[in-house]
Amino acid sequence: MSRAALVSLGGALLLAAASPAVAGELTPVAAPPLTTACDDIELDSLVAALVNDINALQKKSGPPLKFGAKAVSPLEYANRTLRPLYELAKAGDKAKLCGALQHGHLWFKAAPTPILFTAYHTPVVRGSLTADATYRYPLYKRPAGAQAALSTAQILGGALKGQELLWLADPYDALALHVEGAANIRLPDGSAMAVGTDGHNGQPYQNVSKLLIADGKLPGGPPPAGPELTMPGNPKARRYFAQHPADLNVYWARNPHFVYFKKVQKAGGGKLGALTPGRSIAVDTDTVPMGALLWISTKKPTVADGQVTGSEPFQRVVLGQDTGAGIKGARIDVYFGEDDYALAAAQAMSSNGDAYVLLAK
Repeated sequence: MSRAALVSLGGALLLAAASPAVAGELTPVAAPPLTTACDDIELDSLVAALVNDINALQKKSGPPLKFGAKAVSPLEYANRTLRPLYELAKAGDKAKLCGALQHGHLWFKAAPTPILFTAYHTPVVRGSLTADATYRYPLYKRPAGAQAALSTAQILGGALKGQELLWLADPYDALALHVEGAANIRLPDGSAMAVGTDGHNGQPYQNVSKLLIADGKLPGGPPPAGPELTMPGNPKARRYFAQHPADLNVYWARNPHFVYFKKVQKAGGGKLGALTPGRSIAVDTDTVPMGALLWISTKKPTVADGQVTGSEPFQRVVLGQDTGAGIKGARIDVYFGEDDYALAAAQAMSSNGDAYVLLAK
């Protein structure tokens, strides 16, 4: 089919094309035994995620997607692997979907060691388009030319003054959004503005919370109970910097990686467009092809009244639709959305498990 050929999915017109390549090599394995309840949530969300994936893959150009020794064109992957699963999910027959996953696909383990599953969400934070005594902590627009490669220390020192996109009310929110990558900004007049990332300075990422841990400034154990649990970023780090505000820029400057922001129509977009809560994941594209179908098995937090109360099994079909500077090797970040559960659970999720990348036989 030519690049200009159009196919139909759920009433939407899709442009056939290709997708980015992947450098790593996945390990083929036998499919694990699946029950007829291999997917633990309703299938409408899977339908939505698959539609986004198919649309995105068929609009991109580039080399084949690689699954171990196998390579398939993005159009072939969209039509032979994703489209049949879309039809099963749309029909709502979970038993047939589970059977198709186990018997109709080649399975590739995403990493030789257990995967660390973490999570992210779309936070809501206070901000303003103008600076004042309350709103003093900027998110920056992407600068032109060589300025885009400035280090975090240079930018925190004022090197991009005059190129602010907006100002936030909380200094740790500014740092946290560099990790979250998107947010809904609640403006002083009550309206909202969605922001997302607009690239970065190209310098390596260093986790600020890990720097605090290495210096013995963050305690072990679960995150503390309290309002920090429903705010972006690491709850322990947020509490530490609230008590030691002078340390925030000191530690932030030790992470050379700096993110730029822009106004977007909807916060929570990934590399392939809109993210679907509970179905979209961020992956290391050195191993997992962008747009790949995966089946994961781990645990997720249970939450009551904004507090984490325990954990429960978490097994379902997901799609690799995003990346992150800290998502490398045997780690997957699950997008939970922007509701109250997402805010609390994204802070607490840290579970080992398995992830398999799927390719139709």
